[in-house]
Amino acid sequence: MTVILPVFVSQLLGQSQDSAEVPQIEPSAAVGWLAPLASRIVSVFDAGSYRAEGSFLAHGYMHLPLALSDGPAAYLRVTAQSGLEPWPVLATSVVLTITGSLQLEMYQEGADSLAQQPHYARTCGPEEVLAVHAKTFCATRSSADALHLLAMAPSAKPGGSPLTMDEYTGAARRAREALEDVLLTGTAGGRR
Repeated sequence: MTVILPVFVSQLLGQSQDSAEVPQIEPSAAVGWLAPLASRIVSVFDAGSYRAEGSFLAHGYMHLPLALSDGPAAYLRVTAQSGLEPWPVLATSVVLTITGSLQLEMYQEGADSLAQQPHYARTCGPEEVLAVHAKTFCATRSSADALHLLAMAPSAKPGGSPLTMDEYTGAARRAREALEDVLLTGTAGGRR
């Protein structure tokens, strides 16, 4: 069983770095995607087709691979560390925030990140999306309850240390619980 991403994700992944060429995304396409996406991902867990192979720890997140019907590589990202972590962007990437918060800082040069002088900073909450171009200097920090879907060009080969079976099991459990909360409440806020 595979997951199908919202249509606007491919538009964002296909954009150039020319600021005059921002993709035209219909406002109606950029809202209401969270519950349908959560449902499709939970169905992957239910079908038993979710496997630890290809999962890894990098940049403060445990990455759990998702099988997509076509196109980009995709991972569920579960927070592993709460500090601001450098994120080397290997390919144009789109992050869909499912739960929690995500703080992004971008820097003009690598030295700016060491000096903690971002050129651009943004915080995303549930059901918000951000896109980052390849070779961008950036760092992220997420809340402990954060769950994201990361999509990137299929040619990107992200690296990191493989998760142990215990790490994978814990991350998959946290991801599934967050997705089930979204489906239970109909929002990304989870149970109250």
